[in-house]
Amino acid sequence: MHAPNTAQAAFTIRPPSPNNSELSRSASYSTSKKRTWDAYGGHIGRGSKLVHDMDGSHDVLVDKLGLASERHNSKLIKQLPDKDNPLREVNELCRLLELFLDAHSSFDRDDLDGYLDLFWVIMNDPVDKMEKAAMVLDRAMRCPKTLSFRDYYGVKAR
Repeated sequence: MHAPNTAQAAFTIRPPSPNNSELSRSASYSTSKKRTWDAYGGHIGRGSKLVHDMDGSHDVLVDKLGLASERHNSKLIKQLPDKDNPLREVNELCRLLELFLDAHSSFDRDDLDGYLDLFWVIMNDPVDKMEKAAMVLDRAMRCPKTLSFRDYYGVKAR
């Protein structure tokens, strides 16, 4: 689990297992034990293993869910070769997500959830691109929104 806090947007990334990563927005501000519990307490199975950095907000998950905790000092593991870094999969997903967000000049933090959804679709199964397209279109058709011409183009009524 990795919870970068970039420009007031905290989110968590769980590496793929095998091709099913998880991305979720946890808060619009820095993490805390309460926010971490509220966001993830219901999504992690009791007795699971949590591989994480030394952020104190993770302790609540370990304590309340009886998790096996594998803590790593991020300052120390940054010096390791990539192949030896225990958080390399998470770090790689963070790097790819950062590149993805930076590549979209229209990115707006208010739309972060939508960008996380799109990134999740890109990174996870199905592998077949046509299946992914069908999945996205199916979801869009199940959640229709009507947008008037004036709203879309910002035209004010006369």
